[in-house]
Amino acid sequence: MSQSDLPHWQLSSIFPGLESSAYETAKLELQTKLNALETLMNEQGLGSGRQASLSPATIPLLESLLTDLNKLSDELIDLLSYVTGFTATNAFDSAAQAEASSLKPLRGQLSILKTRFTAWLGTFNTNEFIEDSAQAHAHFLRKARVIAQHLMTDDAEALAARLDESGASAWSKLHTDLVSRTTIQRDLPGRETAEYSLAELKNLQSSADSALRRAAFEAELELLSQNEVAFAAAMNSIKGQVNILCESRGWPSALAQSLVQNNISAKSLNALQTACLETFPDFRRYLRAKAKAFGKDTLAWYDLAAPLASGQERHFSWDEAKAYVITHFRSYSDDLAAFAEHVFSEGWCDVPPRKGKRNGAFCMGIPGRKESRILLNFGHTLDDVFTLAHELGHAHHNEQLYRAGRTALQSDTPMLLAETASIFCETIVLNAALAEANDAERLAILAQDLLSTTGLVVDIYSRFIFEESVFERRKLRELSVAELNEIMLNAQAATYGSALSEAERHPLMWAHKGHYYNSARSYYNYPYTFGYLFGLGLYNVYQNEPEGFHERYDTLLSSTGMADAATLARGFGINIESADFWRGSLDLIGERSRQFEALID
Repeated sequence: MSQSDLPHWQLSSIFPGLESSAYETAKLELQTKLNALETLMNEQGLGSGRQASLSPATIPLLESLLTDLNKLSDELIDLLSYVTGFTATNAFDSAAQAEASSLKPLRGQLSILKTRFTAWLGTFNTNEFIEDSAQAHAHFLRKARVIAQHLMTDDAEALAARLDESGASAWSKLHTDLVSRTTIQRDLPGRETAEYSLAELKNLQSSADSALRRAAFEAELELLSQNEVAFAAAMNSIKGQVNILCESRGWPSALAQSLVQNNISAKSLNALQTACLETFPDFRRYLRAKAKAFGKDTLAWYDLAAPLASGQERHFSWDEAKAYVITHFRSYSDDLAAFAEHVFSEGWCDVPPRKGKRNGAFCMGIPGRKESRILLNFGHTLDDVFTLAHELGHAHHNEQLYRAGRTALQSDTPMLLAETASIFCETIVLNAALAEANDAERLAILAQDLLSTTGLVVDIYSRFIFEESVFERRKLRELSVAELNEIMLNAQAATYGSALSEAERHPLMWAHKGHYYNSARSYYNYPYTFGYLFGLGLYNVYQNEPEGFHERYDTLLSSTGMADAATLARGFGINIESADFWRGSLDLIGERSRQFEALID
């Protein structure tokens, strides 16, 4: 199957088409319902104000508002996901881009109404409601009281939400569009002159041909540098806006806000990062061992994803990748394997890289239809198989929320717990692959796993350092392209150390990664490390206590929006505020690094 024959996702089960009456009706009905809810809130005087208490009349109103917000949230997500199905795969689709723009006012209006609702919750003791009514939304209500203490006035919050659409969100869209649309013409080694996108150049850096990898890397740097001034303007504008709003809302920092959004304590993050820092010598040994295999002392950035000549690099067709994942999922449970088969048979995956398509991979839910969609940029490598398993894990997580009948507010999973199922599924496939491999195959698998793990622990920490530095320096003034490059290189030096060639690092990774350009989610980095190591920890529990684990695990997935991370972890005997737990997960990485070194030798 050639790249052009790889499947694109079907969107018709969501709506028949962008110009269909069903889609237009859904938009109009959502607008009508939002207007009705806004009128109700105005009539009831909902918003911030003096301390109040619940009355017999207030409880039915509170329950009605919860029901309305849940329904409207699902309806909006369905519309946004449907349109994203077009824009994420073709940035040149002007009709879809226009529709995405038309949904912004609806998203903004719902955001304002949710903020007003949260502010209103902050005016009374919601514990009264939790005691007198159902426990279903207890976690949301308690968290809302905390957030309510960090809100501006109703008018200020409404203005901030409206301005965001032409402010930080617009800068974010500019970054996404430029990354998706911009190509570069190159005559790469062994290939005819062609136009290459960022995703295509990234895939080429997994080639066994060193000259091709280097040329693709250099082309990537040049491609990104074409828009570096615009990227820097976007970065400065977004981080500047977040700093101003954090100060206005009384948050000590963007990180403090992020911790509350992710339902974890600073103690948990410190424990996680302490354990990670301790393992950097293991990662650097792995990187030096890989450099040794290439006859080098240190690796260049474009060598990180390179296959080992001494390992057995395996290439997968799409059908082989699907079969491989299903087979190994079945070793865990028939239900997980059957779900993966369902995803494939329903056409929920968009597989091939192509011009105009968003870089990377992701999974999005469509709660109103109880479906998911998975975007890949499939390059036929083992890493692409692991990525497929990872994204199927996200879809499996969505499925557990759907099966449990969770509402939108109950499904509001913090990012660090959103990675739990994806890492778990990826680990199932990885461990099964290692168990059946010979030495040469094991070397190739360990190389791929350690590459991924290095990204999740070492590179993610470099991104954390970068973002923390940018936030602090942005309080004083805007940062130039040269300064952003310098901060990025310093962050890579602090994490990769001397194992990565000082002259061949990636100064423009800040332009490459879209995560930095999200005004609603600052520090879109450490949750990946948390999710990865938490997933490994759960897998250790599964191996040691398999009896009844499947049911407990699925219950956890269906509850990730209903309790904080520490509470959910305690259900498995895990203390996330202790560095010892994180060290236990990281011990496996040290062992795999040592195995890799031995096989290289």
